[in-house]
Amino acid sequence: MSSPKVFINDSYKKKDGSSAIYILVHIGGQSIKFATGVSCDPDKFDYTKCRVKGNGKKIKDDNLVIERGLALMNDIMVRYRLQNEVLTPETLKKEWKNPTRRVNFYVWMDETIKSRKGDLADSSLKQHTALKSKLEDWWPKLSFADIDHEFIEQFRRHLKVKKKNDLNTIHNNLKNLKAYLNIAVRQGVIKENPFDRVKLKRSAPDRIFLTEEELLDLWELYHSKKMSDHYYPVLRHFLFMCFTGLRISDLKEVTFDNIQNNRLVFFPVKTKGSKKTGVKVPLNKYANELITDEGRKEGMLFNMVSEVRMNKRLKEIATAAGIPKKISNHSGRHTFATIYLQKTKDVAGLQKLLGHSNINQTMVYVHINDDDLKLNMDTFDKNLFKKEKSKKKV
Repeated sequence: MSSPKVFINDSYKKKDGSSAIYILVHIGGQSIKFATGVSCDPDKFDYTKCRVKGNGKKIKDDNLVIERGLALMNDIMVRYRLQNEVLTPETLKKEWKNPTRRVNFYVWMDETIKSRKGDLADSSLKQHTALKSKLEDWWPKLSFADIDHEFIEQFRRHLKVKKKNDLNTIHNNLKNLKAYLNIAVRQGVIKENPFDRVKLKRSAPDRIFLTEEELLDLWELYHSKKMSDHYYPVLRHFLFMCFTGLRISDLKEVTFDNIQNNRLVFFPVKTKGSKKTGVKVPLNKYANELITDEGRKEGMLFNMVSEVRMNKRLKEIATAAGIPKKISNHSGRHTFATIYLQKTKDVAGLQKLLGHSNINQTMVYVHINDDDLKLNMDTFDKNLFKKEKSKKKV
């Protein structure tokens, strides 16, 4: 790789008689020219000093632009050499186009994650920190210049093949990486997000929920006292989510102070830092009974076990109840949403109860099981052409 040199392309002249001035670099067996943005009459170019002749203000400014271009090119080459990194023609072009791409991505991402504390839920920040760790384990030294379409595809393959991540986990990691690169664009660190032309794929999440009959089975099991004592607190907390639609993250945070006029009033943990729309969930008799059974009078409503332990015990509880489903704490919210819609058909109301800012989030719960589909089709058949048939009889 040779030192960068300045040359004027005097073999081509513009309409005004000037020729463009470039910086020439030989790298990887290629000769690459980089436009400085400066042009001048070839007769006014000093071929020895490789600068524009003269002392006027514009000439001084043009020469300063040339010198800065040379300085930038030398800086790039020295930095890659000192870091024992391979400087390819493609990388050099990216560095020239956007010099701030040389910023260490991990240092920048770590600072950005810290700056977002208070605006995002702790669970989201943990996901973002985990993403940074995954990237560092896979690609120890990463600058913005390295992140392009090929890098994204390689990371996708790494998560799928090496990490054995499922499609939705891969989607979430790439979605979060895309979000941070969007922040970098807004900050002016990079000019464009390489994700802009990348389509993120995800599969429809498997939302496991209980039917009304299965929920009744768990309610009766809760009152049967046939299980070991350590199962009842877990089942109580799960049933509370089935009757209120709360997420596990919110159930861990609500206190008696959140109960106002027999309604649970709170700001969802997951939407912390957004519009902070409050959620108001009326407490029905089942939810109130579960609060009373917990035996508390103040402070937190429930004394929760860890999510891992809760999910393990819920699967054992489902087996004991004869329910052939691998339920988890998420199933409580899904159960509430599904049965609420089946009973009320009130999508707008469900949106408020779940604290969704976008109705599309709520629409995912508008799923109909096979029995409902059969009943609805029967109703459709019975009422089809009903008025027309009546007219013919007359």
